[in-house]
Amino acid sequence: MKIQCPCGAKYSLDVTPGMAPVQFVCPNCGGDYSAVVNEMIQRELAQNFPSSVSQPPVAAPAAPTAPAPPPASGLRISRAHAPAAPTPSASAETGAPAEGAICARHREPAAEQCAVCHKPICPRCMDIFGYFCSAMCKSRAEAQRLNVGAYEGSTFATEQRFWRKVGKISGVVGAFVAIVLGVWIWYSWIAAVPHNYFSVAFDQISHSGSSYLADGQIVFLHGGTLARYDMKTGKQAWSKQLISQEQIDAMVKGENDAQSQAREDNPGGYVPATLPSMVQKYARIGLESALSLHCAGQNIWVAGNGLLTKYDWNSGNVLQQISGTGDEATAQGNDLVAFDQAADGSPSVVQVDLASGSVTTNEFHDAPVSALAANAPAAADNVPARAGGSGSPLSPYSASQPVNSQRLAQQVHNLSLQGQAALPAILANNAYEQRIEAAMNDGQQHHRPPPQANNRPSNVPAAAGGKTAAAAEPKDFTLVPDNGAYEEFSSELVQENVVQHEAMKAPARNKDSALQNVTGGDETAALNEQLNDMRRDNGQDKVTEDQSSYSVTIRQASNPTASWTGEVTGPPQLIALKTVNVLAAGKTVIVFDKSNKKLWQTALTYDITGGDNQSSLEQSPYGAGPCVEQNGVLYVFDQAVLGAFDVTTGNARWRIPSVGVVGLFFDPKGMLYVNTTTGNPDDIKYSREIDVTKSASAVIMKVDPASGKILWKAGGSGYVTYLSGPFIYTLQSFDPGDEEDQMSDATAGFMKPALTRIIRIDPSDGHQLWQWDESHAPMNVQFDNNYIEIVFKKEVRVLHFLSL
Repeated sequence: MKIQCPCGAKYSLDVTPGMAPVQFVCPNCGGDYSAVVNEMIQRELAQNFPSSVSQPPVAAPAAPTAPAPPPASGLRISRAHAPAAPTPSASAETGAPAEGAICARHREPAAEQCAVCHKPICPRCMDIFGYFCSAMCKSRAEAQRLNVGAYEGSTFATEQRFWRKVGKISGVVGAFVAIVLGVWIWYSWIAAVPHNYFSVAFDQISHSGSSYLADGQIVFLHGGTLARYDMKTGKQAWSKQLISQEQIDAMVKGENDAQSQAREDNPGGYVPATLPSMVQKYARIGLESALSLHCAGQNIWVAGNGLLTKYDWNSGNVLQQISGTGDEATAQGNDLVAFDQAADGSPSVVQVDLASGSVTTNEFHDAPVSALAANAPAAADNVPARAGGSGSPLSPYSASQPVNSQRLAQQVHNLSLQGQAALPAILANNAYEQRIEAAMNDGQQHHRPPPQANNRPSNVPAAAGGKTAAAAEPKDFTLVPDNGAYEEFSSELVQENVVQHEAMKAPARNKDSALQNVTGGDETAALNEQLNDMRRDNGQDKVTEDQSSYSVTIRQASNPTASWTGEVTGPPQLIALKTVNVLAAGKTVIVFDKSNKKLWQTALTYDITGGDNQSSLEQSPYGAGPCVEQNGVLYVFDQAVLGAFDVTTGNARWRIPSVGVVGLFFDPKGMLYVNTTTGNPDDIKYSREIDVTKSASAVIMKVDPASGKILWKAGGSGYVTYLSGPFIYTLQSFDPGDEEDQMSDATAGFMKPALTRIIRIDPSDGHQLWQWDESHAPMNVQFDNNYIEIVFKKEVRVLHFLSL
């Protein structure tokens, strides 16, 4: 039941049947209205509960002059609100102050009146206490549970709203930061790091192979196995064996027959024998190495054994075979180019379109007959010559052969610290075993037969003053691909002049020898001295420089009148670039336009790399060079200097001293990346000196091509092997070989383990983004943006990572 006091205060009473009379004193004005309230209660009960109404005596109303005691216990008064008592200056209905009312505290015009004492209050009071004039009135309202609304314009309320808003925004921002941080951690540590996307393992070891990705499929050649797999499901589509046991047996039989023939031709002579298992192994390696995979779209080709075979993408069946392509087929875009020989012995070029399978053959009948044999590689100096001159070469690590110091130095770099410390004892044991073997063979030492006069090794000096080349010596001839055409490049020795230089420091005297008193800190010096002495004893302390004169002719195959003939010093090589052709010989570079008209030439500080007609269709895995044309600039590097020249005038733009540059890369913005080393000029001067504690390590330089300014250097990552947009990879690998290929059984436990290390480089500063290691040596590694294909000896694997 709701009631209102004459003073304007409103109250609410709970009325229940049988309730006792109440005493009601208005807390606002102090008037006792118990009789009136009890009468109202009775009427309310009579209306709603007729049967329960009794007629209690009603007390006479008391005078409302004196304050009454508080209501009896059990009476609960619920006040809806307590408006201000009516005063002469205030309105009880609206709570607004009378016109002209002044705040007693601040002496300012009033905006409201206190909800308890009804005093006029100004906005400054309301900013502090809300709808109250003081803290005491506010406390009284709280004690009496008056429902007074909050003043929204107060500083506290404003700040409260502000901080609530700040809290909500902070919560949203915090949640967003947490999500971003979580995504960043997931991307940086999981998604952006290479993980195994596909792999297939093999039971048998292979020694060659390659792979190709297209449309979520992988085609690979692993040894003699050609197969296609779906990388997402890991299911094999088909697999073909390209090498049969019959082929291996035929090669083994040929080797055995060659050894038997050699013994018959050289009675009583020494013909090294090879274990049957080794013959089987090298026969398989030879057959596998002769195969190469070439793909374009869904066209699969395998070159080898004089054939180029196309296999069906869906079934793996043979679709087409092209003969006369030889084993040295090289990819040029979507074409496969192979050099062959025409019926009259003249050279020919077979060009196969990998997409259509069409074959184009160009024959050069006016070229020398000896053109194809001009660049036949020489045998390794540590492989023994074989009587009869036939059969596959023996393993170069036979214990019956003298220790080769150059190979030994390479092996020393591959030994761990423990292996290097144990090497002197191993070498002594090896020499002891050789003496025992010599004694068992009646002390007879069988040496390599002397070379023929026309096959003199490069490290044997010519007669003083040189000699004129014999008229019967054939002219070297090479076909150099040139933007879809060919340049005929021939050279002929005019005056031979091969000069020897000392390439080792003077040997230590006995009084200074590190071998005299070997202590804990001198083992390395003693090891270096022993290895260097062995190199001198084997006559490997000198290097030769070919300063011979060569007559060179360059002409277009399609236009013989576009030719040039001249003489150069040093082994020549022709490099066909986009708008010019470059003839490099020794320390000289000559530049021609595409009609072979000479534009300019320049002298270099050191010999240019390559030479001896080392022109190749394929770029080095470590970058282009030694001559590269890019955006009107010709970049040339010799053994110790990288230079940039204007391609048309030859004006030098800049030069950077750097020993051991091996290749150049350019990113889409034209920035230059240089694969070089930490070497210094002494490493060139003393190139034969062995120091097992020192080796030139790989360095990557980013260079501004306009100014030659080095933007950054990065070491310890290896050489750049792939660059495409933001993807820059370096590859380091080490293959200790199979167990039987190691230097000796004694060093097997000391060899460094096999390793494949791929590092992604940040192009902005050269820092490593991630490093991926595997304890197996790769046979082939291919990069395709964020996919990495690796062919191991017993596995084919594809790595993948996300990249923003």
